[in-house]
Amino acid sequence: MRIAITGSSGFLGRRLVAQLAQQPQVESVLGLDTVAPSTIDASPKFQFVRRDIRDPFADVLQTHGVTKAVHLAFIFGPTRQTRLARRVNLGGTRNFLDACCAAGISRAVVVGSAIAYGARKDNPLLLDEAAPLRAGSGFIYAHHKRLCDEMCQRFGKEQPGTKLAVLRPPIVLGRYVDNYFSRMFFKPKVVYPRWSDPAMQFVHEGDVADAILALLACDAPGAFNMAPEGTIRFSELAWECKRAAFGMPYPILWALSAFTYTARIRRLNETPPGALAYIRYPWLVTGDRLRRETGFVPRRTTIETVRDWRAGVRDQAQAGAEMPRKYRG
Repeated sequence: MRIAITGSSGFLGRRLVAQLAQQPQVESVLGLDTVAPSTIDASPKFQFVRRDIRDPFADVLQTHGVTKAVHLAFIFGPTRQTRLARRVNLGGTRNFLDACCAAGISRAVVVGSAIAYGARKDNPLLLDEAAPLRAGSGFIYAHHKRLCDEMCQRFGKEQPGTKLAVLRPPIVLGRYVDNYFSRMFFKPKVVYPRWSDPAMQFVHEGDVADAILALLACDAPGAFNMAPEGTIRFSELAWECKRAAFGMPYPILWALSAFTYTARIRRLNETPPGALAYIRYPWLVTGDRLRRETGFVPRRTTIETVRDWRAGVRDQAQAGAEMPRKYRG
């Protein structure tokens, strides 16, 4: 296999490159990103091409004889640059699909997110792949994940020659993850909607990389949820982080979130009020289809993932080192 990865220099891309390079059936790994990766962990199988996902790149795939491709490039989390986010997230995904079609890629995997289902009061206990995607526009990241997922579903029907799979994991954590969600537990106050403390799922970055490998090894198209064993509530997560969390009436919390986000007070809040739904309502998924089709089951439970992430944060703090920029979300 000759595999291409967009967003190869991100924290998940680097993990996937390292794991693919160890597979004997993988002849080469081609990384595409705007940022060059570190040379410390370079593999002789790895080649890097600096390319913006907003630009067509079918020629790169053809030149390197790529047979399978993985799409990771995406602006993670909230952003105020909505036009840029649309060009990268939606336009970039469109470019990836067009490139796969033009280059005759036999298997493609797009890493989406379970966040595309939306957090709704009437969500069932567990969402399977047949559940509708209902993420609203109040949280651009979630909305773009939904739109990209729907784009991929249409592509899969129109271009069956490219066996396209969409992986939908919940929130991804790992030892070097540093993003808006992980930073939430290092704000002066950790708050959540009172009378709302839904169960949540977290998957380890290593398990996500393994799930991608499992999907590359099979031809089944369509959407695949990824679900670890066990859940944790927001208040319990704060306790794991050695932080006290307190509930606040939702209307007041929404107003405070809107004010601090609009005023750009990042020390207190980095997310728009639309993101509050994801710590107010449930959006748990079942990973039955991924297990049936590939035999893959995440090795780490939700609580093990959380504790590994916390251990990484603790190690960084004890070393007195700033989080490496290449790992930041």
